[in-house]
This record gives sequence, structure tokens and C-alpha cells, in this order.
Amino acid sequence: MKDQIDPQIVALRTLQRQDRRLTVLERKLRLIPKRLRELDGDLAKLEKMLEGERATLEETRSFQGRQQSQLQDEEDMVRNSKQKMGQVKNARELNATQRELETTRRLITTRTEEISKLQSAVRATEERIAKMNAMLTELRGQADAEKTRLAAEKIRLETEITRARATRGQLTKGLEARLLATYERIRQRFADGYAFIAAHRERCTACKMQVPHVMYMQLMRGNEILACESCGRMLYWSGLFPDEEAKLEPKPKAAPGDEHEGGADAA
Repeated sequence: MKDQIDPQIVALRTLQRQDRRLTVLERKLRLIPKRLRELDGDLAKLEKMLEGERATLEETRSFQGRQQSQLQDEEDMVRNSKQKMGQVKNARELNATQRELETTRRLITTRTEEISKLQSAVRATEERIAKMNAMLTELRGQADAEKTRLAAEKIRLETEITRARATRGQLTKGLEARLLATYERIRQRFADGYAFIAAHRERCTACKMQVPHVMYMQLMRGNEILACESCGRMLYWSGLFPDEEAKLEPKPKAAPGDEHEGGADAA
């Protein structure tokens, strides 16, 4: 059968396979800058979070310092009030000094509790910062390793793409100019880059639409390239290439009980 195939069909199918490989390589190459941006973005996000935690820690420590300063002032006030109690001249002055002393003591109690909470908050924030520092160090190491790998991958892909393009240039020389122009025009229309597609079981394998029977019979002869009436892609019959036809054929379903018997045998 293959000896009867129009050489242009074989050449165009080979070119399509090469273009598909080239498309995959170019897509992988385009993804590298995106991956690098993601790595830098992850690092920047964690660094920003860490910066926020450090700012929070600084604010908490500053507030704690002010509270401790006020506590010191209030403790001084208590000592002064105690001294004044030994110098009061009448009951009114005594009552006033006692009220001042009790008020200051309540302030000290409240302030002491607040400082204790602030100390706990400082410790918790310090722990978070320590963990985030460790995470950042680990993430930087992973990012550096990934960037090194991507740099090598970029060189490999660029080399393969250069070779693939050179091979493509050779393949196009074996095609008629009119046929190649039609192929290139159709290929530009589709994101997947497929312009030359197999027709299998009277259906276009790209758009899955029915191929008219008369057209399908013409394709089976292997000496014509026709266009799918639905998607406009160029068609050839899958049976011209047995390996491709075998891949397109649905796999036979296991008969009832086969899986059970297979499992029993395996056991």
C-alpha cells in the first residue's frame, strides 16, 4: 500500500511531525521565562511577608518599651505616695494619698499584664521570623538550583530548535510550492499547529466531524490530499500508515470475567 502513496503525502506528513516536535520544543522554551518569574515571585512574596513580620516585631518592641517606661514612672509614683503618707497632716490628706496610691497600683497591675502579653507576642513573632528565615534560605537554595537547571535546559532546547529548524528547511524542499503554501496558511490558523490530519473511520481526527463517504474513498486511494469540510485541515487516510492506524483504533474491551480471571492467575 505504501508504495502506491503519493510521495507528497509522505513528505507532508513528515513535515507535520517535524513541525509538531518543533512546536513542543518552542513551547517549552517559552515556558522557561515564566517559570523564572514564578521563582522570583515566590521569593519576593516570602521576603515581603518576612519584612512585614519584622516591622510588626519592631512596633511591638517599641510599644513594649513605652509601656515599661510608664510602668517605671508609676512605680516611682507609688514610692512617692508611700513617702507622702508619712507626712500627711490630716485625714483628708491621708484619704487623698491613699486613693492616689490605689489608683496607681491598679494602673501598675494593668500595665504589668499588658507588658506580659507584649512579651509573649514578641516571642511568637520572633519564632515566626526564625521559621520564615529558614524557609527563605531553603527556598533560595531550591530557586538557585532550579535556575541552574533551567539555564541548562534553555541551552539544550535552543540547540534542538536550531537543529529542528534546519531539518524542517530540508523537508520543505521536497514539497510542491503550492502545497507547502496551503499547508503553511492552514497551520497558522490553529493553535495546535496541526494542518495535515489523518481521517480515520470516516472522521477527521482533529475536529471529529464526519468525512463524506465519497471523499473518504478518494483519500483511501492515497493519491489525493483533500480538505476537511468542517475545520478546513488537509486530510490523508490513516490506513496509509499502519502504525498510525493502529494507534487510532480503539482498544478492545476486556470480556466480562477476564479481569477477575486474570487477577486469580496473577495471584
